[in-house]
Amino acid sequence: MNIAISLDKNFINVGYVMLTSLFMNHKESDVSVYVLYRGLEEGDFLPYHNLAQKFGKNLYLLNVPENMIPSSLPVSDKWPSEIYFRLALPYLLPDEERILYLDTDIIINNDLSELYNLPFNNLLFYAAPDNSDGNLSEKQCELFGDLLNDPDFHYANSGVLLMNLEGIRNEFKITDITGFIEKNRRLLTAFDQDTINYLFNGRIGFLPHEKYNLFARLYHNSGYTYEKVKEKGTCIIHYTGPKPWSGESLRTDIEKFWWEYAKETPYYHEFMEQSLFTEMNKNYENTNEFMYQLYLLQEAENREA
Repeated sequence: MNIAISLDKNFINVGYVMLTSLFMNHKESDVSVYVLYRGLEEGDFLPYHNLAQKFGKNLYLLNVPENMIPSSLPVSDKWPSEIYFRLALPYLLPDEERILYLDTDIIINNDLSELYNLPFNNLLFYAAPDNSDGNLSEKQCELFGDLLNDPDFHYANSGVLLMNLEGIRNEFKITDITGFIEKNRRLLTAFDQDTINYLFNGRIGFLPHEKYNLFARLYHNSGYTYEKVKEKGTCIIHYTGPKPWSGESLRTDIEKFWWEYAKETPYYHEFMEQSLFTEMNKNYENTNEFMYQLYLLQEAENREA
């Protein structure tokens, strides 16, 4: 099973949690992880090499060259240049037929073999619909134009992508993709996501959110709980928006999945402290929630003692 992730300096520890969840749910599987990066040092990846060795998995570093993904492509505070790296995978891995790309703010909570082995036939991607499907921005509506009148059109989320690498590189050059981005930069809202949805329209197979890209906040607001997610056998939980480790918002119990895997990493205490101190600085008013966070931090300190 080929897995790809993109990393920048801010998400190294978070990516470690995601890979821990992946490896723990695929202990007997042959897994190769390709880490896409730019501007990081070899030493930044030492914990990743150690983690892969601990679970008997393969880890490969792919420094994305400027001539594939130019730094001139549009970026923002929300959308850094690393979001484009997944688009280079067909050309970075010329001998591979397929790969599963995963954002790092994800937890894997079950085996992904069924997803990974889906037949492509004429498809180039599998993805779940985005939570903004049917509620796109004004610029996106202009970009997609008449496609929005097609009842079969759905807007895909790029955080979980099963990619037909062979099919993509047989039909598209990397310059076809980057050229589209440059030409349409004024109309792009979610840069890589808009690009995938436009260029590969009609060639994306859609996955059930509930199983393969459960948006934690969205499903919490729909009445889902930690226990219900467990009962449903969800494989991929996606923490879009507020992050479990950030301390920036009210908690949902679906975040327990993330903390359970974070607890298996060397960064658990650091994450707990970061979350708690952020809430302290906000002068958080929900006393019960604050005390619960304090309890978790003290529990972590007691385990280290």
